[in-house]
Amino acid sequence: MARNPAVTDEQLTRALGIYAGMVGHVLGDPGRWLGVDDDPPPSATFPRRAADAVRDRALGKTRPGSREWAAQPLQRRVDWWVTRIGISAGLAAAAPRFAGALSDRVPLQAALGASAAGLAVCATAREHGRTAPADWVPLLAEVLFERKLPRAADAVPADGEAARRLEASDEDGAAAADDSADDGGRLAGAQRAARTVWRLARALLGVTALLDERPRGGFLPRVIGKLPVVGVAGGWLDERSGIRKASRETAALLR
Repeated sequence: MARNPAVTDEQLTRALGIYAGMVGHVLGDPGRWLGVDDDPPPSATFPRRAADAVRDRALGKTRPGSREWAAQPLQRRVDWWVTRIGISAGLAAAAPRFAGALSDRVPLQAALGASAAGLAVCATAREHGRTAPADWVPLLAEVLFERKLPRAADAVPADGEAARRLEASDEDGAAAADDSADDGGRLAGAQRAARTVWRLARALLGVTALLDERPRGGFLPRVIGKLPVVGVAGGWLDERSGIRKASRETAALLR
C-alpha cells in the first residue's frame, strides 16, 4: 500500500504513543476500563445472573492478574483478550452504526473502530512478552495502517499523564456507576467501556486520513452496517472481525 502523505511519520508516532500509553492502563485493569467483571451478589435479579453466566461461559473464570493466569497457554490468554475486547470495545465502536451509512461521514466512527482493533494489537503483544507501550507503537502502525515506524519511547506519555487522560473521562460517570443497583451495574459497565473506547479514539483523530485502512470485516457486515438501526449488528460483526484480524497479524509479526 502506498504511503499516505497526509499523515507524516512524526504525527503518527505522536498519536500512537499517546494511545499506547493510555492502553497500558486499560490492559492493566480491564475490569475497570472495559466493563464490570465482578460476580453479581446473591440478591441480583435473574437477567443480571443470566448475563453473568453468558459472560463467564465466553471468558472463563481465569482473568488477567489472577494467580492462574500465567499458567494458561499463550493462545488461550490471547483469545480471552480478543473475546473481551470484541464484546466491550467492539460494541462501543459499532454504536454509531445506529445511524446507518450516515456514520461513515463522521471521523469518530473510524476512530472508534481503530481504537478497538488497536486494543487487540496491544493485548496480543503484551501476552507475547512485549509489555512496554513503546514496543506497541511500531506494531500498531504496521497492523492498523501498514506503516513502518521505529520504536520511540519518548512518544509515550508518562504514566501519570496517560492515566489522567483516561480518568478525565471516567470521572464523568464514576458516581453514577457507584450508585447503580444490581441491574444498573451491568449497564454502568457497558457505559464505562464506551467512555474508554471514546477516549482512546480521540487520541487517533489526528491521523483521520489513515483510519479507513484499519483491519475490517467482510463485505456483508459492512453492507448491513450501512442500514439504520440494524446497522449496529453489522457494525459489531465488522469491528469484531477487525479485532480478530488485528490480533492474528500482531501474533504473526511477533513470531
